[in-house]
Amino acid sequence: MGESNDLFLQILGRGPSQGTLFLILNKIKQEGRVREVIQECVKALSIYPDDIHLRQLLAECYLEVGFIGSAQKELDSITSHIDDLISVYKLQAENSAQQDRPNEALASIEIYLAHKPDDQEALDFKRRMSMRVEKSMRQEQESSEDIVQDKNEAKDAGSDLATATLAEIYYNQGLIDEAIQTYERILTNNPGDKDASKRLNELKAVSSEKSPTLRVDEKIIKARKKKMVGILEGWLSKIQEPDHA
Repeated sequence: MGESNDLFLQILGRGPSQGTLFLILNKIKQEGRVREVIQECVKALSIYPDDIHLRQLLAECYLEVGFIGSAQKELDSITSHIDDLISVYKLQAENSAQQDRPNEALASIEIYLAHKPDDQEALDFKRRMSMRVEKSMRQEQESSEDIVQDKNEAKDAGSDLATATLAEIYYNQGLIDEAIQTYERILTNNPGDKDASKRLNELKAVSSEKSPTLRVDEKIIKARKKKMVGILEGWLSKIQEPDHA
């Protein structure tokens, strides 16, 4: 520890910069040498009276040794400096508003008003920013709802367009049961579709006849079905995308 102390004292004796001075005094404080830190802070503040970090460090040391009145004096000095700088938040809020960033503007003006609650100009500004933020949120929500609605409508339109065609593709591939099921779904969604009803009856008649010319060997059907499912799923997904609606 002796070597460390000597090194700190050597650095302090060489007149370090404000930043280095603060770091060294913090290190000395961590070693428990609080009274030395108080002495050095008092010296440093005679040179750098506006250094808030040094004053905070001095206030902390005063509290540790029980000098409550001295600590309060330093804290009052710190808060007066903060009051002088708090107007920066108001300026920052105005700058954000000009860049059409109402959320950031609102956040900055709220920090300013926490210190200056009676500033009517700032209160009016906060009200305007709140209205802009609420309007922006409503627009985003409406836009999101429109996108979802457009996707759903496109999906429905794509499904309506594809089902009859899909049923006939199934039929042409020898997948009569799948074609029947597809037409049944059409009629579930649209019971008044006469063309679909007529075609469904035709397919049911074909299915009941079990004609060997229209029935394909079961293994062939399974192979075709496996291949077609991949093709049709890709085809349908493209149809149901909004850009293809």
